[in-house]
Amino acid sequence: MRGHRPDVIIVGGGLIGCALAAELAARGRAVTVIERAEPGAEASGAAAGMLAPQSEARTRDAFFDLTIESRDLYPAWVRGLVEETGVDVGYRKTGLLHCRLEGEAAVARAEPFAWQRAAGLSVIERQREDLAAQAGGRLSPRIRDAVFFPDEAVVDPRRLTRAAWLAAVRRGAIVQTGTSVLGFRIEDGVCRGVETEAGPIDAATTVDAAGAWAAFGGRLPVPLPVEPVRGQIVALCLSEPLETIVASDEVYLVPRPDGTVLLGSTAERVGFRKAVTAEAVAHLIGAAARLVPGLGSARFVSAWSGLRPGTPDGLPVLGASPVRGLFFAAGHFRNGILLAPVTARLLADLLTSGPSRDLSPFSIERFAPALQTA
Repeated sequence: MRGHRPDVIIVGGGLIGCALAAELAARGRAVTVIERAEPGAEASGAAAGMLAPQSEARTRDAFFDLTIESRDLYPAWVRGLVEETGVDVGYRKTGLLHCRLEGEAAVARAEPFAWQRAAGLSVIERQREDLAAQAGGRLSPRIRDAVFFPDEAVVDPRRLTRAAWLAAVRRGAIVQTGTSVLGFRIEDGVCRGVETEAGPIDAATTVDAAGAWAAFGGRLPVPLPVEPVRGQIVALCLSEPLETIVASDEVYLVPRPDGTVLLGSTAERVGFRKAVTAEAVAHLIGAAARLVPGLGSARFVSAWSGLRPGTPDGLPVLGASPVRGLFFAAGHFRNGILLAPVTARLLADLLTSGPSRDLSPFSIERFAPALQTA
């Protein structure tokens, strides 16, 4: 600990905040993370842990390139965290099988992904006859075809957040838990730190990484259009684990080595109401059983919900704000786990040596016209 005044305050102790703290601390910065509960208590801990940028992308843009860059960082990043902390974060390259059932549109299944092949990414088309041995032979015969993305992966978000937290602390960061940020200290148009329920904390740089709460109910010095989007997940247990992620347009099945399968996920704009609903549980189990019929007799383990930080265009808000000293690492929506390593690296670059790439597609400034008329 190097005195009471940090170089950087990070508001929010989810995976994004802890990963950034670890990266900055490794670069010699004095960092304090302020978390109102415990690290990973919100969206990070509720996520299923898919690292799957290819399966949902339909065009190449700056966001897709960012997700692929982050996925490529994962093997070395998690290896370093495991070696440093001893926490097994459950990283596995399982691949993802995106399935189409009988009765769905007859367009060539891999056609929307041809641009990915042209970019050198692996996309493999599977016909019905090729699927018999996939997923341990447990796929429904009603699956007409599928596309397999062999480079997609999974991780355990709760363990990963803990590893990032421990790494940050071991590198010298302070993680202050059970403390709520009440506001941001603005003097002469510059952010000088934050006000907390335990008193003010001063710093030259403040990063808002507060997830679904990043807008602070309008108390920010600049409007941030981040809102909570509820996602519900169901955990079932099979006697034999699945080997790969199995997905359709309705549901995804994320396997764990112990036989647990996480079924997800909904996207509900219901404010800050975390709840598990019978309708969502029934929908997820029904959609999953249409892909893997054996799930109908699987043991029910649990169900939970989390609040993702959504933005109007679904993209994160990264980089500087119009207020000097205030930066954003917010609005990651469904991709917070996937984007953690690249967010940590790019924000740490920006705060230490200057921008290492163009962050304008993710700048808060893209919302400027709407914010001026709000």
